[in-house]
Amino acid sequence: MKNSMRALNVLALGLLLAAPAVAAAQQTPAAAAQGSVLATAAGKTLRVDDAAGLIAANPQVPAEALIVRELADRWIDYALLATAYAEDTTLAAVNVDRLTRDRREEQTLDELLRRAVRVDTAFTDAQLAQAWTELGPGEELHVRHILLAVPADATPAQRDSVRRQAENVRAQAAAPGADFAALATRYSQDPGSKDRGGELDWFGRGRMVPQFETAAFALQAGQVSPVVESPFGWHVIKLEGRRRQELGAQKEEFRQFLVQRRQMESAKRFADSLSTAARVTVDAGAPALVRELARGGGTVGGAAAARVLATFTGGQLTAGELAQVMAGAPAETLEQAATMPDSTLRRVVADHAQKKLLLAEAQKRGIQPSPQEAQQLRDQARQALRQVVTLSGIAANRAPRGAAGNAAIERQLLGLLREAVTGQRQLPPLGPLGTQLRALYPSSYSEAAAPRVLERVRSLRAAQPRAPAPAP
Repeated sequence: MKNSMRALNVLALGLLLAAPAVAAAQQTPAAAAQGSVLATAAGKTLRVDDAAGLIAANPQVPAEALIVRELADRWIDYALLATAYAEDTTLAAVNVDRLTRDRREEQTLDELLRRAVRVDTAFTDAQLAQAWTELGPGEELHVRHILLAVPADATPAQRDSVRRQAENVRAQAAAPGADFAALATRYSQDPGSKDRGGELDWFGRGRMVPQFETAAFALQAGQVSPVVESPFGWHVIKLEGRRRQELGAQKEEFRQFLVQRRQMESAKRFADSLSTAARVTVDAGAPALVRELARGGGTVGGAAAARVLATFTGGQLTAGELAQVMAGAPAETLEQAATMPDSTLRRVVADHAQKKLLLAEAQKRGIQPSPQEAQQLRDQARQALRQVVTLSGIAANRAPRGAAGNAAIERQLLGLLREAVTGQRQLPPLGPLGTQLRALYPSSYSEAAAPRVLERVRSLRAAQPRAPAPAP
C-alpha cells in the first residue's frame, strides 16, 4: 500500500541546494563597519560580502533573490546544527519523536489502507491482453521527414515561398523510385535527422507536435504525405513502418503495474468516500492564506495559526497545522506554492484535510505503530542525526561551546558551503530538524540585505576576467 499512500501526499519538501558553489569573498573593513549582515544564527553572522562571493565567482549561478534566500537558509540550518553539536554531541535537545512523525503517520495510513481496502490483484491472460491494448504503449511509427524551416519573423510572402519549395520537394519524393533519404540529406533543415536521411526514432502518440502526428498516423507504409505545416515550418513525411509492442516479455512487469494501479485507485476511492461522508469544505479564503504562509516561510503564530482552512464533520484543518508541513521547506518550493492557482491550492488544502480524516479513522480502528516499531523509528532518527553531523563535516571539527565557538563555526560554514556547491559534500535541507533547531536557537534573515548581495554579485562579476565556468 506504500505506493497508494504516496499518491495521496501533496507537498514535496526536499529540494537540494541548486547553486554550484564558488570561492567565498574576503570580508572588507567597510562592510564590517556597516554591519552588513544577511543572516544570523545563534550569535553567528553571514555577511553580505561572504554570501555575494559564494554566488559571484560562478557565472552559472543566477543572481536572483531566490538563490540568496536558499543560500542563507542552508547556512542557518547548518550553523544551528553546528551550535547544537558544540553544546552536546548527543544532540539530546532534538525531539526525535517529532522527526519521526511523518514516518509514523505513513506507517499508520499504510496499515489502515491494507485493512480497509480489499483489492482483487488477480488478472487473467485475457484481462492482461485487453489492458495492454488500452493502456500499453500502443502503435509506434518509423518515419523519415524533410523539414523546410520558416523564420519566426518571416513575412507572408516568405512563408509562401518556403511552402512552394516544400511542394516541389514533395513532388520529387512522391515520384516512382524516388530516394527519400537522399532528398532529405539534400534539402532538409532539421539538424537532428538531416544526416540520417531524415530518419526519426520510433515514436508513439503524444511525442510529436499535433500537426506532424496527425499526418504521420494517417499514412500507409511507403506513402509520402502532403506538405504539412507545423510551428517548425513545412514538412514532407514518409512512413517507413508501423509496429505494436507485444506484451510478451513485459507481461509480469505490466501485471505489477496493473496491480499498483488498482491499489491506488481503490485507496483513492476509500479516502474520497471519507471526505464525502465528512463533507469536507475548503474555506473561500484558504488559497490566499496558503500563499501568505508560503511567502512567510511557512511560519505562523498567534491568532493566525487558528485560522480555518477547511472544515469537516467533527473537525477542521487550521493554518497552524498546514504551517507545520510547510515549515523548513526550501525557498524554491515555497515560492512555487505562492504562485499556484487557487484551484491547485484548494486541492492541497482538501488533501491535507483528507489526511486528517484518514488518521482519525485509523485511530478509531486502533491502528498505530507498535512500541517496537516506534522505538525502531527513534533509533533510525538518531542514526540519521549522527550521519548528518558526520557527512557534513561538523563532527570532525567540533567548535568550542558558547560564544567562544562562534568565529570557528562561521569559518567552518563558509568552507562547507564551498564544498557543497562544488559537489564535494552533500548539504541537503534539514527539513523538520531545521525547524526544531530554529525553535531552539534564535535566527534571522534580512530581506533588506538581499538586494545588497545581488548588487555586490554584479559588481564582483563585472570585475572578474571572463573564464570558462567551473563544472557544476
